[in-house]
Amino acid sequence: MKETEEKITAGTQSSSIVIGIGASAGGLEALQQFFSYMPPNSGLSFVVVQHLSPDYKSLMADILGKHTEMSVCQAENRMAVEPDTVYLIPPKKYMTIKDGRLILSEAPGSLNHPIDAFFASLAAEKREHSIAVVLSGTGSDGTNGVKMVKEHGGLVIAQAPESAKFDGMPRSVINTGLADFVLSPEEIAEEILNFSNTPVLLRPLRGDSLLTDDDSLFSEEETLSHIYTILKNASGIDFTYYKRSTILRRIERRMLVTHTSSLPEFARLLGDSQEEVNTLVKEILIGVTNFFRDPAFFEKLKYNAIYKIVERAKEDEPIRVWSAGCSTGEEAYSIAILFQEVMDELQVKRDVKIFATDVDSRAIEQAGKGIFSENIIDDVTPDRLAKFFLKVGDQYHISKSIRRMIVFATHNMFSDPPFGKLDLISCRNVMIYFQPVMRRGLFAIFHSALKNGGFLFLGKSETAGEYVNLFKPVCSAEKIYLHKAEGKVEDLAPPTFSIPNIQNISLKNIHAGMSQNSESAVESRYTRFLERYLPASVVLSENDTVLHFFGSYSDYLTLAPGKATLNFFQMLCKDLSLVASTAVSRCRTEHTAITYTDIAVDTPSGRKVINLLVEPIPGQEGDDELVSVLFLESGAPEEAGGVVEKYDLDATAARRISDLEREFQVSQNDLRSTIQRLETVNGELQAANEELLTANEELQSSTEELQSVNEELYTVNTEHQLKLDELTTMTNDLSNFLSSTMIGILFVDGDLNIRKFTEYVGREFQLMEHDVGRPIQIFAHSFPDEAIESDCRTVLRDLVSIDREVTAMNGRFYTLRIAPYRTTENSIRGLVITIIDSLGTSPRSEP
Repeated sequence: MKETEEKITAGTQSSSIVIGIGASAGGLEALQQFFSYMPPNSGLSFVVVQHLSPDYKSLMADILGKHTEMSVCQAENRMAVEPDTVYLIPPKKYMTIKDGRLILSEAPGSLNHPIDAFFASLAAEKREHSIAVVLSGTGSDGTNGVKMVKEHGGLVIAQAPESAKFDGMPRSVINTGLADFVLSPEEIAEEILNFSNTPVLLRPLRGDSLLTDDDSLFSEEETLSHIYTILKNASGIDFTYYKRSTILRRIERRMLVTHTSSLPEFARLLGDSQEEVNTLVKEILIGVTNFFRDPAFFEKLKYNAIYKIVERAKEDEPIRVWSAGCSTGEEAYSIAILFQEVMDELQVKRDVKIFATDVDSRAIEQAGKGIFSENIIDDVTPDRLAKFFLKVGDQYHISKSIRRMIVFATHNMFSDPPFGKLDLISCRNVMIYFQPVMRRGLFAIFHSALKNGGFLFLGKSETAGEYVNLFKPVCSAEKIYLHKAEGKVEDLAPPTFSIPNIQNISLKNIHAGMSQNSESAVESRYTRFLERYLPASVVLSENDTVLHFFGSYSDYLTLAPGKATLNFFQMLCKDLSLVASTAVSRCRTEHTAITYTDIAVDTPSGRKVINLLVEPIPGQEGDDELVSVLFLESGAPEEAGGVVEKYDLDATAARRISDLEREFQVSQNDLRSTIQRLETVNGELQAANEELLTANEELQSSTEELQSVNEELYTVNTEHQLKLDELTTMTNDLSNFLSSTMIGILFVDGDLNIRKFTEYVGREFQLMEHDVGRPIQIFAHSFPDEAIESDCRTVLRDLVSIDREVTAMNGRFYTLRIAPYRTTENSIRGLVITIIDSLGTSPRSEP
């Protein structure tokens, strides 16, 4: 970071800025417009990465050269990047930039993204002095690249979709939310010039102080504190202990974008614009992540950590993982995929729970959807795409089995309580934004949250080397550490977490939720009256849950110990269990009231003899089938109708057993039939799924190839159309020249057939327009003494021109010239016969 800061100097920034321009179908027109507005002496360097056809010679250099005075050339390997120069990618090549030179390599045979490759190298090479511009094109090439540019502090500009012939590529960049500007090609040129000519607004830090151009240190520090307060009020995040250099770079970038010239002016803008506050928060919390970022690191994680976690985990013991700072979720999904692969390879099942958290609620919301653009094919292998993703249109949806492993939540790791008993913590490229005091607190959190023998996975620019007593390196290069719970480090304590106090919940809200209108109050009064005077009874739902209690039911129903439940049979007195289950079953089967009489029951108030009445409650069609159960203590049954039987234990038990056996047999037959049908359907679905997967992969591959070919052909067609326009103009110029000159010119081919002639020579050979294509021998001419046909054959044979003066029948003197017609390839394609009036009235004397 310090190295980057030292490179920033006061004055203009243009001297070292490189602009990478990505374009595809329709991009040639946008490039012409862009360079027409870009002055030739800006001091900037431009590298154009266009999708080109590998089978056609590119005319891009000639075409763009007509729209700019800058030098336009096709890049060569290890060519130095100079200012005021436009470099074009050659066909069939990948191009990157390193140490100020362009590096060319062979393009891969499969679908490739040359714009992403160049943008990624540009971000690493030029960092905040890089500008990525995405112009017209289809697909998503460039989207992953601008993420890298943005992460390294560069500027990202997308062409406005309404000004692009094909808006696929610009819109893909815009959808990431990373574009600083969305402009037309003319406006892009203007904004780049403004960016390159703007002085550095905030100079580097010295220690922990901010220096500005006017050296008003105290006021600037106060202004920065005010900005921190505004951001905290808007997001709930205190950025005070984030890296000052990072914060200042993000603020300076927003100052450039909003055209504010000083920190106080920008602070006033933040105070007036909530949208700008939200944008700055998003810029500071910028989450740039990919699936399996640093693939070699994730492979090491799989075989050196995840395998061990799964192997040692018990079947009934959940595996707990924390993905801290997960951004839009790619990292969490990558870890879930690795766990699923390991379980498949070991042929075991474990309950894996991944807690994926981030302070950015918008990123968490996007992560929870599990939907990603097609540019993930650059990071996810085809096998993983087919197994763990479902392609819907031009998007990929994560599979449900992977999504179920992950719980996404908004979480501030410094103020919210951490997770505990963790087997793995992945916190990659998060600590690089924190000051040392926050990093120390973060390691204390990890120490308290991890199990003994748990693993810590950091980013490649981060290390736990300062805490070797707590975290033992497993793979040092890949930043994988083993946690040692017994380790001690002095003064390493996690921060104090704020836990919401339940007593602070407003009673006003509770009363508001429980308020009733006057009508419901009257209904409640009637219900209380009925509950007091009705016999002991309950209303049951279809699944035997008690919906309502009436009367003095406590002698027959009690709450069972353990987990609370309202299931009727778990609360029912044991003496009534058999008769009640039989009665309820018969009531639902026969759809009539069932009454059993003379049932002896031991209750808390003594032994009683009761009647049990189970009756269906009528309702409208489609309503739930409710039943009422009444415990009647009177000697005679109520007049409920239906079936009335005296309770006999043996007979009731036998009947109940018979009913259960019959239900079991029916259920078993249904289950067997269902299993058979499911097996058949599953076999058919599996076969169909395999066919669809194969067809989908073939179609996807074909679609991508056709899309790439279509873009290349569109570019070639555009170049050829421009050349055709030039040739048409040239043809018109030549036609006008030939028709206006007083020189007679006649073009004939190798067989002496007429190809073209001027009006002047047409009079001497009596030619008309429809004579084109006819042999010259059949036409009379005005030079009876000349053997023009014979001279033509001589010139065709010897390839030596003939020049001499000739006399026409009208007595005028002409100079006759017969010369070979040579092409640019130096081949002979006929003759050119020229007749020039000598402007004399008498012949020259012969030598």
